[in-house]
Amino acid sequence: MPADSLMDYERLVGDLKAKRFKSIYLLHGEESYFIDQIMAYIETYALTEMEKAFNQSILYARDIEISAVIESARRYPMMANYQVIILKEAQFYKKLDEFEAYFENPVPTTILVIAVKGKKVDGRSRLYKLAQKYACFESKKLYEDSELPKWIRQYLKERKKEISDANCMLIADHVGSDLSKVANELDKLLINTETESEISETLIEQQIGISKDFNVFELMSALAHRNAKRVFYINYHFSNNKEFSIIPLLTQFNSFFMKAVIMKQQNIRDQKSMAAMGVRFPQARDYEKLLANYGILELEKIMALIAEYDLKSKGFNQNKVEDSELMKELLFKILYRPQLEPM
Repeated sequence: MPADSLMDYERLVGDLKAKRFKSIYLLHGEESYFIDQIMAYIETYALTEMEKAFNQSILYARDIEISAVIESARRYPMMANYQVIILKEAQFYKKLDEFEAYFENPVPTTILVIAVKGKKVDGRSRLYKLAQKYACFESKKLYEDSELPKWIRQYLKERKKEISDANCMLIADHVGSDLSKVANELDKLLINTETESEISETLIEQQIGISKDFNVFELMSALAHRNAKRVFYINYHFSNNKEFSIIPLLTQFNSFFMKAVIMKQQNIRDQKSMAAMGVRFPQARDYEKLLANYGILELEKIMALIAEYDLKSKGFNQNKVEDSELMKELLFKILYRPQLEPM
């Protein structure tokens, strides 16, 4: 999520905690975590426990027509300043434009929350423009290389824990970009490290099961150095994990090798220019090796291989193969196939 969007989220949550409410909240976008958090804050702060019994409704789009939601929104609260209506799964409505008439003249004592997960509301639509008068928040995915580690650091800082940049990257790499999953892992870490002021590599390895020696950054470093023994040793460690998934690794590979292609095309070789592309100092040394050990045609073929194995991991055009087997095949082809044969 770009920094300005993250600031919008923090400002919106700050208003909720201060009980500064809007009549309408249109929440939409690909990242469900921020949408869930905003809904949770409204459930928590808008009404007292006594008021919730008569004035809070949680509705699901699969079970109710838009006209019925609007009818509920036009009612008045009972013995409270507000009634709260939270409509979940609104992405299942074919059209949201039936809400337009209500958005033009909402009931000021109703807080209507509409959650559209997994997609954006069309910014050119009249509904979107009407929602701008109230609270219209697009929840975007965090950038894995830059925004996600920063978010991890901030999440822990708010809970009085310190952590290094390298360890933020370690967690981001291992857990992936699903913020709900990341938050769950961080909460587990916090529960089991109450007496610790800093989150160390040892604590991460003990509590989340991440090894500083066996992670995707070490794997990419081994690939950059064309160290086949190290590559397959790390992969053997991965394959012994029953929950191993190739998908987060493919995401990291795609970013890693795509940046290398751009560096080759633009003849970028110095660490200062790499830093402008978001490459941190420790990984810049791996890129130097990668650029020395792989030609542009090899890198382009590797990008094609990553796309091919992404499809295979999802079962396209073949029977589903275990992720560990797919990973072994892909690593072999990255190390050897670009040199041996055209694609």
